[in-house]
Amino acid sequence: MVYNSPVLFDKSETIVEKFTVRRDRRKLMIISAEPKEADIIEQFINHINGLKEYELIEMKDELQLKNISEVLDRQKMGTQLYISAKWDDAVTIFMAAIEAGFSEDEIQTLISGEKRRYVYCIKCYHLQEVEAEETDTICYHCQISLEIGPFFSRERKGYIGYPYNPAFVTST
Repeated sequence: MVYNSPVLFDKSETIVEKFTVRRDRRKLMIISAEPKEADIIEQFINHINGLKEYELIEMKDELQLKNISEVLDRQKMGTQLYISAKWDDAVTIFMAAIEAGFSEDEIQTLISGEKRRYVYCIKCYHLQEVEAEETDTICYHCQISLEIGPFFSRERKGYIGYPYNPAFVTST
C-alpha cells in the first residue's frame, strides 16, 4: 500500500466555515496569518477560554511563516491545530503541520478569500491552476483540451484532467 501525504485542496475535509472545539484534544493551537479574521479568532478564543489550554500565534511577517515548522515540531500529541489564513499561507502552514506529524483530523482550516484549484494533465504531466467552477480547460503546456474530472489526486496535487477532442462533443 502506498501512503500519500495529505494535501490541502479546494474541497479538503480540513477546510471549515467555522472552527469547532475538539473536546478530546489536550491543547488547542491557533495560527492566524490573516488580520482580517481577527474578530472570528477572538470569538473562538472567548468560546474556548477556560475550557482548554490554547496557544495563539499571530503571523505578522514572512519570517514567522518560514519558521512555523519549528513551532509545529515542538507540539505534543493531542494538539488540535486551527489555521486562519489566505490560501497560499494556509497551504504553507498545512504542509508544515503534516511534516510535523499532524493528521488531517487534527487540523481545521479557515480560508480567507478565494481557494485555489489545480488540474493535472495526464498527457504531459503538467499541473496548472484553473477557475473554481471550470469543467474543462486547455493545458497551458501541451495545448490539449482537458475535461476536469471529479477526482482529486493527492499524489499529483490536482484534479485529473482527461484529454478529449472538442470537435466530437455534441451539444445537449
